[in-house]
Amino acid sequence: MKQFKNFLKEESKMKQFLKVYLALLLLMTLALAVSPGSAQAITAANAQIINAAQLSYFDGTGTQVKTASVTVTVTLVPSAPTIAVGGPYNTNYSTGAFLDDTFTITSTANGPDTYNLSAATGTQVNNGSTGTATVTSGSSVVIGATVTVGVSTVTAITVPSDGVNDGVVNGIAVGDTVVIGGLARIVASVTDNASGTSTINLTVALGTAPSAGVLVAGQKTVTVRVTAGTITTLGQSVVVPADLTATSNTDNSKTTTSGYATNTFFSGLATLSKYVRNVTTDNHTGGSTAYTFAGNSNVYYYNLTGTAVNAKPGEVLEYLLVAINSGTGQVTSAVITDNVPTQYVTFKTGVYSAKDFQYWPNVVGTPATSFTWTAASTNDDPAQYIASAITVNVGRNPPPSLPAVGGTIPSNTTVAVIYQATVNP
Repeated sequence: MKQFKNFLKEESKMKQFLKVYLALLLLMTLALAVSPGSAQAITAANAQIINAAQLSYFDGTGTQVKTASVTVTVTLVPSAPTIAVGGPYNTNYSTGAFLDDTFTITSTANGPDTYNLSAATGTQVNNGSTGTATVTSGSSVVIGATVTVGVSTVTAITVPSDGVNDGVVNGIAVGDTVVIGGLARIVASVTDNASGTSTINLTVALGTAPSAGVLVAGQKTVTVRVTAGTITTLGQSVVVPADLTATSNTDNSKTTTSGYATNTFFSGLATLSKYVRNVTTDNHTGGSTAYTFAGNSNVYYYNLTGTAVNAKPGEVLEYLLVAINSGTGQVTSAVITDNVPTQYVTFKTGVYSAKDFQYWPNVVGTPATSFTWTAASTNDDPAQYIASAITVNVGRNPPPSLPAVGGTIPSNTTVAVIYQATVNP
């Protein structure tokens, strides 16, 4: 009889224990499911759900305890990522010109997934749709993700272990970018465990510690190379929009196509005009409009269309060379060359503040100022006169040294070079 009473007592204790255990287990499950601040994922993929049960009983010799457990591994729930578009991007057009666009992909899944990548162009301008867009950072990218559990701090994020102790938790490793509560952070270190929980440590603290159930989303940047193609009209820009599509390799219905990144290839278009005036007498005939510019507003030059400039032996002529870049982009390696007809004239030196050339780097805009250079071939200024040939580097304000190198004329810029010659007796 006494043994039977003891058995009843032990049975009562066992029932009470099981009630408490099951109640606690239920509360923990509900907390994970409805915790505030949870993202699109609820429980991290690869998390191990371990349920342990215990049987306690009296067998006549004493109280015995038996345990049994089962482990369930949470599977990946694929989800279409988000894609942020970089840019706009621009450069000057040239044969084979290209731009490298960046697109930032952020996971919304509950675990690591592989995303297949492809790029495409939109409506192109001024190239006959010959531009291309190609993913250059790889045809696919693996992006990790997990979900917080337990208690985290602003720098130490507690997440479920993924079953493997390899220094990487659900595809998230040192140096990766993760997004937690909308804030992007770099992973400083990972405390990885094969079971239980692991910790992701951040280089920069969050504003507040995340609660359980918050998505820790991996983020990767991919590169798309966009080519300009073949320009149709020089002086007008080529425009090639490009987008990126990322598709889950686990479920190809989970796919995202970004908006367009704008790629503009500016095109320069330069023209050259030559004018002359008689410095000694301003002698000319004809009725065409004279050319003037901001630097010499009271001096007029004429071209040989509709106006004839007349000169006698011993009189001085002044030549004006005007280069205009009317395109949307710069022109480079810009050099003006001019051959002086020495059988009729002699190049005049020491004309402009004891130097031989006057250069205006921005005729119609600011600054309305000029430089003076010598014609000697032994110095390093941007102009030379050698054996009847003039060579002038006409880069913009001031150009680099040495004429043959050439300079850069920006878009919508007019530059001018002036020199003088005396008519031979």
